[in-house]
Amino acid sequence: MSERPTTSEATTLEDDTVLAIEDFCVDYGWGDAAVRAVNHVNLSVRRSRVLGVAGESGSGKSTLVYAATRLLRPPGVISGGHVSLTFDDPTSSDAKRRTVDLLAATPSELRAIRWSQVSIVLQSALNALNPVLRIGHEFDEVLSTHRPGMKKAQRRERAAELLSLVGLNADRLARFPHELSGGQRQRVMIALALALDPQLVIMDEPTTALDVVTQREIVNELAQLRARFGFSMIFITHDLSLLVELADDIAVMYAGNVVEWAPANDLYGAPRHPYTLGLLNSSPPLSGERRELVGIAGSPPDLSQPIAGCSFHDRCPFAFEKCSSQAPELRVLDDSGRKVACWLHDSPADVPVALRRRPRDATRVGAQTPSNAEGVV
Repeated sequence: MSERPTTSEATTLEDDTVLAIEDFCVDYGWGDAAVRAVNHVNLSVRRSRVLGVAGESGSGKSTLVYAATRLLRPPGVISGGHVSLTFDDPTSSDAKRRTVDLLAATPSELRAIRWSQVSIVLQSALNALNPVLRIGHEFDEVLSTHRPGMKKAQRRERAAELLSLVGLNADRLARFPHELSGGQRQRVMIALALALDPQLVIMDEPTTALDVVTQREIVNELAQLRARFGFSMIFITHDLSLLVELADDIAVMYAGNVVEWAPANDLYGAPRHPYTLGLLNSSPPLSGERRELVGIAGSPPDLSQPIAGCSFHDRCPFAFEKCSSQAPELRVLDDSGRKVACWLHDSPADVPVALRRRPRDATRVGAQTPSNAEGVV
């Protein structure tokens, strides 16, 4: 892989946005039976940065990313919005950046972009890898399809190089998926995702089925690979603690809405939305004193039914009358660019103490700051 500018170098560009998602809506079903799974979401991924997308199961985080990259299948339907991908065009003689409207892209344009500019690592490597093909064949198929000029020996050499990046020996190329451990299979998927030097890598809960030790190893390796090669990343997870050492920015989703966006350090040290606070309080601390975990009461709303007011109001310990009648919009809250969708911040004096601590003075709720983290669980 070719090494790209570091984050600090990349951000000096006039426009460092790689993926821009604007006013994006996704439904499941059609007509009166349609269920809104992603509701007017606005997000962007910047060059060489990691965006963490967090939320419990059913919050819309995977649907958002799959639909934005045109991977969502029926009955999922994109019902509104715009998605653009900007990347360094290798076919351009003057190395200009090119922007593509992903929602208007033709099948041939999508084929040229997928894996070359955008790749994905799925939740279950065992399901993603073909059980009757050796690992080497998976690499050979990707490389021969997208790099038809490569000879077989070159493809095998490239596959071995990619495996070495994730700590695996070349002899794994002769193995079948069932002959590898869960962690090894996931490393194979990561190596495959990096095969064509993409500028955006999507990680869809890549550590869900792994033990906590392997989870930490995978996350640490991803951080090292990102630092070395400078690709952008979207990391989808229901476990905020996985983003401790990895994410630069975090978007928290609930019931199809982004309810909070913030730089990772600020969000961990000082959450501003009650749902974010609940997620952090329900996660075990990574170090220090043990404490009782506090779950979030209730269940997510039924999206097939109209929701009056804030979608979190019936589970929120701080809810008041306005919350049940008017839905708050995501808006900028402070100088860091943090955005929150919550009526509590209309009156700063009435904001609960737990939601107004200062990031620089805060002890991370349910986790610890990246600067002193000892591990990822």
